[in-house]
Amino acid sequence: MENSKLLEELDKHPELRKHVERLLDISGNINEALALADDAEEATIEACRGIGYAALQCWAESRSTQTAQQIERRVKSASKNVKKKSIGTVHSEK
Repeated sequence: MENSKLLEELDKHPELRKHVERLLDISGNINEALALADDAEEATIEACRGIGYAALQCWAESRSTQTAQQIERRVKSASKNVKKKSIGTVHSEK
C-alpha cells in the first residue's frame, strides 16, 4: 500500500490511527517512559490489542452499512416489481 493511501485510510479511522501512533511511540521510545523491556512489552501488547479492537469496530461498522444498503436495494426492487391484483372490495348498498 502506498504511503498516501495508508494515510488516507488512517484518516478515515481516527481510533485506529491513535493506536498505530501509540505503537510507533513505543517502538521509538518517544516518551522515554519505558525503561524496562517488560514495560515496553506490556505497552506493545496493549497497543496491539487496541489496534485489533479498533480494526474490528471499523469492520463491523462497514459491514453493517453494506448490509443495510443491500437490504434497502432488495426492498426497493421488491416493491417495484409487485403487480397490483385488486382495487379493493365493492361495498353493496342496502
